[in-house]
Order: sequence, then C-alpha cells, then structure tokens
Amino acid sequence: MKKIMIAICALAVLSFAGEGRSVYSPFASYGLEISVVKPLSDAWKSNRTAFGNVNFISNFQILPYTSVTGDIGYSFPGNGFDAKIGLQQQLLPTDIAPFVGGMAGVQAIPEDDFADSFEKRIGPTVEANAGLYFFRESWISLRLKGSYQWTFADEMNHGFGVSLGILFANSRPGLKAIDVSR
Repeated sequence: MKKIMIAICALAVLSFAGEGRSVYSPFASYGLEISVVKPLSDAWKSNRTAFGNVNFISNFQILPYTSVTGDIGYSFPGNGFDAKIGLQQQLLPTDIAPFVGGMAGVQAIPEDDFADSFEKRIGPTVEANAGLYFFRESWISLRLKGSYQWTFADEMNHGFGVSLGILFANSRPGLKAIDVSR
C-alpha cells in the first residue's frame, strides 16, 4: 500500500511539473471615437459653445491593467486637429472596468476670431481623463471617456470633453501564454 501511495504522489508531481505558469500576453486594438468638447477659457468659449472631434484611436494593452493609448483626430467646425499619446490604468479586473489616464501631444484648436492664423492655433496639449471600458478583453470593446484638456497655443485654451469610442482587437485579447523559460 505504501508503494502505491508513493507511486501516485510521484505521478502527481511529474504531471504538474511540465505545465509551467501562465503569463500575460499583450494585445492591441484600434478604432474610431466621436467626442464633443466644451471650451471653458474666456476667449475660446466666447467664439464657440462646443465643437466636435472624430479620432482614430489605438490601445496597446501592455500589462493586464495598463495600456498605452494614442489618438489622431480632426476637430470641426474650424478645421482643428490633434495627435496625442498617453497611458491608461484600469482600476478593476472586470469586463466593465473604470479607468484613469493622461495624454500629451500637439493640437491645433479650431479657428476662431482670436486665433485665426495657424501659428496662433497650434501648441502642446495635455489631457487628464477617466471613464469606463466595456468588454476590455473582447474582440470588440467600447470606451466611454470624460476628459479635461489644456492646449498652450498663443493663449491657454482649456475645455471638458465627452467621447465614445469603439475598438476592434487585431490579436487574441485575454490570451494566456505558458512560461516555459524555467
């Protein structure tokens, strides 16, 4: 009986030894985002009550809850544009995950009476954002985001924005790989 127990224990140890431990596999997703921005600085809001943005967005999930994000967009009316890169930290490991993030880049604010030349409209921009990420490890995911941004053009412009984006994964989100490096 003792020999049978030893043989069973040995088989159990050998069967678990070859499995390895699972590790996270990064993935990327891309999509489109539509947003509305409400200007809050005096000169900017005296010319516009709000303007729209259409952005191409990307999300590179490099760690289980951390991603690098990028946006390239067009603002209307007034022909503005922006290009930003940032970090996003998801706060819960759930399918509907709240997140916080920040971005930095360059923006040309839409034309207005005070900044009608291109040199007066373009400058560095920073953004703080928070929101909800729906179906974060799925083939299709949604991102609802509220943001506050500052653009340092000829004068400082700042405003609040709300956006909704849809992202499509180009790889296998949620895939766990086996670490065999031991």
